[in-house]
Amino acid sequence: MNKIQQSRKEIDEVDRKIVELLEKRVKLAEKIGIAKQEAQLEIRDKRREKKVLENICKETILDKNFIENLFKDIIDYCKRLQVSPLDVENSKLTPFPGKLTGSEVFVLGPRGTFTEIAAGKIFGKNNNFNYKDTIEDVFIAAEQDGFGVVPVENSLEGGVSVTMDCLIKYNVKIYGEINIGINLFLIGNRDKEKVNFKNIKTILSHPQAFAQSRNYLEKNFPGAKLQSTSSTAAAMKELGKMEDALAVGPENNAEIYNLKIIDRNINDDVSRTRFIVISKKGGTGNKTSIIFALKDRPGALFDVLNEFAKRKINLTKIESRPSRRKLGEYFFFVDFEGNLDDEEVKEVMGGIEDRVTFLKVLGSY
Repeated sequence: MNKIQQSRKEIDEVDRKIVELLEKRVKLAEKIGIAKQEAQLEIRDKRREKKVLENICKETILDKNFIENLFKDIIDYCKRLQVSPLDVENSKLTPFPGKLTGSEVFVLGPRGTFTEIAAGKIFGKNNNFNYKDTIEDVFIAAEQDGFGVVPVENSLEGGVSVTMDCLIKYNVKIYGEINIGINLFLIGNRDKEKVNFKNIKTILSHPQAFAQSRNYLEKNFPGAKLQSTSSTAAAMKELGKMEDALAVGPENNAEIYNLKIIDRNINDDVSRTRFIVISKKGGTGNKTSIIFALKDRPGALFDVLNEFAKRKINLTKIESRPSRRKLGEYFFFVDFEGNLDDEEVKEVMGGIEDRVTFLKVLGSY
């Protein structure tokens, strides 16, 4: 083994130890997050974060800017887990405190939707959810009281347009979020052995589910009609009344509606969907969402985004939707790292107010 190979081997060993230590740090941060939630304390402790960065920079011979930026990312990741884990399936932390118990939770129905699955991970599977027929109905209910859970974007298909439009229309804020993996199943009303695939005339599901399994359906059912429903669960209820039809949805739908699984994991690609919790009151955390519309002049978008760039605030999402107010005007949906109480964020908000024709702050979470 030459010197380069030996050094690379040692680097690999060091990298493994670094990852092990990072995992240990994350678990400790989760414990602190649970304790803070139980005590109803604020998750962010700016004085503590500043002290951590000062101590780390004192104890190294490495470039101070490099170390500070590295640990800022680590601290921010831990804070996001404490408030609203990006992947609750891989975390033991409950993203919302017990004080929400008893609050009414509205979800897209009927039973068995992906929205209900997401809500179950947030509020507990045994919660007595209030099922609504449409996403807009969830917004209407949450605007009055309680919490609503709605899908906002998918890793393959992008933003959920009705949710984005409702975020503009209704007086709600984002309280939290969760990402869950989406696995789609082909479901029928009889055992697979009794299904004549050549006779299948109709496939039922939500448009998003069709989009995520398009290649599979075109290959296996080229002549079938794709009939859209308000949700995957609604497709299952309709399926029970039909002959020569199948439906696409989550695995739990088969058990809930006494149906049969015909094929598993029919997604064209690995898919994740982001769900948000909406309510009249906002949450707390190190991620903030806003919506704005621009003045009609050259460089308008650049001027707004430059307010973030010059303060080194990272944008995690930017997406546009037609404003429906006039042709050529768009609403921009922006998520960024930072809390509304942070000085840099306050400066950004002050800097963009005069550069936009519409601004809605959806809160930090």
